[in-house]
Amino acid sequence: MAIAPVDLLQTLQAAVLQDPASVARRKAAEAQLKTWETHSGFYSLLQDAFLDVSLPTDIRWIAIIYFKNGIDKYWRKSAPNAIAKDEKIQIRSKITQTFGITNAQLAAQNALAIARISKFDFPVEWPSLFSDILGLANEAHDGHDLTRLKQVLIVLNQIVKTLSGARFGKTRVALQQATPDVVRFVGQWYFMFTQEWMTSSSNGASQNRSSVLSEQLELRANIGYLSLKICRRLVSEGYEFANRQQEASELFQVSTLHLNAFIEKYVSDPSEILEKYIRTLGKFYQDLSERQPTAFILMPGSFDLIRSYLTVLQSQGAAFHQPNFEAQEFWEKVLVRGLILLRRCIKMIFGDGTVTIKYRTPEDREETKSAVRRLKEELCTDSFLVNVHDILLWSYLRLRPSDLEKWAHEPEEFVYDEVQNSWEYQLRPCSEKVYIDLLLNFKDLLKPRVLDAFEAASSQNDTSDDAILAKDAAYCAFSIGCNALFEDVDFDNIFLRVFVPQVANASADVPSMHRIILRRISLIISNWISVKCGTDVRKEVYEVLARQLDPSLPFNDTVVQLTAAMALKSAVDEWDFKLDVFLPYLELFLTRLIEMMTKVDVIETKLSLLQVISVIVEVVETRIIVFADKIVALLPSLWEQAGDEHILKGAILQTLTNLIQATGKESYKFHQLYVPLIAGIVDTKSELHVYLKEDALLLWQTTIANAPSATPELLSLLPILIESLDQATDTLRMELVILEGYVLLAPTFVAQQYAKVIFGIMASFIGNLKIEACHTVTHIIELFIQSLPLNAYINDLVETGLMARLTDSIFDTHESAINVTRYLTIYARLSLADPTVVVRFCDIYGTERRVLPNGGNCLGPLLDVWLEKIENMGHPRLRKLTAMGLGAIMDGPVGEQESVLRRREAITKVRGEIFAELEGEEVDLNIDTSVKNLMSGGCGYSV
Repeated sequence: MAIAPVDLLQTLQAAVLQDPASVARRKAAEAQLKTWETHSGFYSLLQDAFLDVSLPTDIRWIAIIYFKNGIDKYWRKSAPNAIAKDEKIQIRSKITQTFGITNAQLAAQNALAIARISKFDFPVEWPSLFSDILGLANEAHDGHDLTRLKQVLIVLNQIVKTLSGARFGKTRVALQQATPDVVRFVGQWYFMFTQEWMTSSSNGASQNRSSVLSEQLELRANIGYLSLKICRRLVSEGYEFANRQQEASELFQVSTLHLNAFIEKYVSDPSEILEKYIRTLGKFYQDLSERQPTAFILMPGSFDLIRSYLTVLQSQGAAFHQPNFEAQEFWEKVLVRGLILLRRCIKMIFGDGTVTIKYRTPEDREETKSAVRRLKEELCTDSFLVNVHDILLWSYLRLRPSDLEKWAHEPEEFVYDEVQNSWEYQLRPCSEKVYIDLLLNFKDLLKPRVLDAFEAASSQNDTSDDAILAKDAAYCAFSIGCNALFEDVDFDNIFLRVFVPQVANASADVPSMHRIILRRISLIISNWISVKCGTDVRKEVYEVLARQLDPSLPFNDTVVQLTAAMALKSAVDEWDFKLDVFLPYLELFLTRLIEMMTKVDVIETKLSLLQVISVIVEVVETRIIVFADKIVALLPSLWEQAGDEHILKGAILQTLTNLIQATGKESYKFHQLYVPLIAGIVDTKSELHVYLKEDALLLWQTTIANAPSATPELLSLLPILIESLDQATDTLRMELVILEGYVLLAPTFVAQQYAKVIFGIMASFIGNLKIEACHTVTHIIELFIQSLPLNAYINDLVETGLMARLTDSIFDTHESAINVTRYLTIYARLSLADPTVVVRFCDIYGTERRVLPNGGNCLGPLLDVWLEKIENMGHPRLRKLTAMGLGAIMDGPVGEQESVLRRREAITKVRGEIFAELEGEEVDLNIDTSVKNLMSGGCGYSV
């Protein structure tokens, strides 16, 4: 039944009621709107409602929200209860009326709705999308209706933003076809309106700098800004080679001139609209350099643009080191974009152009070579590079007042920010990234400057704040430039000559700013320890870190201690780590790390310290046993403090895993503490299951591998394991390995309590197993056969259908040959235990499956497959097991059966060949039943 407009209006009115007495009416209205979502005509009526200016704004607002959300859910043809084609046509026909909406919030939602329609309908159902929108924009412009023009551009901006997300297909092609016309028209409006408001505002500013832009001038500024937003996306996304198109090249060149004018004006008269323009231009250049690096380089004015950013970088350097720099956040974003552009230019030179999976014609390749050549010859000159190097070193590698303020008041946050890889958003980390690229790629030119700055800083005795900050900047350059400098630097000598005395001589008489140098020395250790640090110096490295972790020393504030802890992790977790050198410091480091862990508050800090402890536990192995109780004692409270921080909880589980592995059989005394934790995570009903299951399973596997016996705590987990196995999730492989451990530790208990369930689950797996999983499944069955008498489980093997499924796979010609050989090992084990059991299985299977035309025992066909697959058995143990299994069938009472007698010669020949191969070799048929082998992924026939 059709929805009456009056009913919809009344329902919308009830849906916006906010008074407590109307809660029931509001909920009923929301339920009704939900019901109408799939009714014909609903969205057309919603469109009429939000177009009706006589209605209150809150009703129009809820109408457009429901309309926009419905487009997402039901506009696509293939969507369940999709909007009918006739209703879609009706909605599109009224889109032009929506451009008259003057309410900013409603206009924004309307633009989003139209953009979503375009996402589904362009270009097939709405091929004239861009010509329609441009027609409306031209009409508004020619009629001098700037308000309407702005509304049209708001919609066009959202359309372009939405369609630019398409990376391939018809939409991408159609967007690229439409781009030149759109850029041509909208680019003209950008030139025109931007120039108008800039000229007018300059005139106005000269008369009265405190005056605000008139309403008309502000409207023109916003139209220019919207035009820029549209064009910047289209130039980056709408062309394959933007530099080859005149309209795009002209737009780029004019925009670079505008950027200089905007920045110059902002310095003297900052405003919000100028900030928007400057930020958007930065996005324009960054996107183009990312999507089309060659085009960016070859654009007219691109090198002038880079130089302009460098000029701003130079002019603003001092400002960043002034207290209370109000415009710091804005300028930081501007300069980060400029540095990213410079970095991409460097990468392009030394990456030999762009890396792409798209086919490149000879013309494209030549164009790229031309761009690289121009970069080398015209931009990256020696004077330019030296200038960049010096600006970065002395202005942007050095700590700012804002950094020191955060150090003082939020030390843990300061350290956390320093270790985050957020260089694309923060100025100092971005400066460091560009500086590293400069040193790596222009070593011969810049290395002498770095080393000269380092030596000058090391030898000067000025203890003023400014001198210490400059010294820290020089040390920073030495630290982050390690990969470029190591060939020319005797780090061991420098460490002993320069850094050790500065740590050793830190006393109450030294200025408090000296802590900045102490922190930097820890960072130098972090960077250089794995690059160039001799074994003889490691002891001094540990001495320095031990001193900087001492909370009783005056300079060792939270930042210095935490940075030293991070450096310790780098020193321990690296290729040339020497355990014997580290062991004398083990107790001291663990004591101070544990003490620090109890004092810090920020979760991320606790995580970092826990990771340091975890790495130490891993590298010192069994020597951690004497400290295990102290480490374990930390974890329960840390788990509670973690709350919903699953990354920290994962680190706790990893630390436990490393600890259990290191303590070996002694780990059993901790079972009561953490086994309930495993149960709570692995349980599918737990909210932690999604986030921490794999970490918990790894801990469980490690626990089983190191358990001296099956403790009651471990056995209590078996029902959860069986339930997880039955669900056959993506962690099945780990769960099977854990089950192996249980069978090794407590075969009788597992067989008595769970054999039938386990065999039933495994029966469901057979035929769908990958090679590794097949190995584990068959190995578990072998463990039962080897560990227990047949009467403990033989009936379960048959009744669950496991042997039938296994035999199906043996006869299945599509089954992997490797898997078939694994299934045949089960028959070999059974043959060695009791050959008559094999005959019994073959009787049952042959009768049920009728392998032979007249039914009956299928032992003969089984032996044929067995003999055929000998060639696929490579491991000596597997071949010997097969030979002995076949021999047990042939030499026992079963050997008198006709099916065996007919194949006696073949069996004898195979046995002889295998035993001849293995002559002189001792091949143990018994499976390695050491649970320690579980940590390598399971037991069995591994070489």
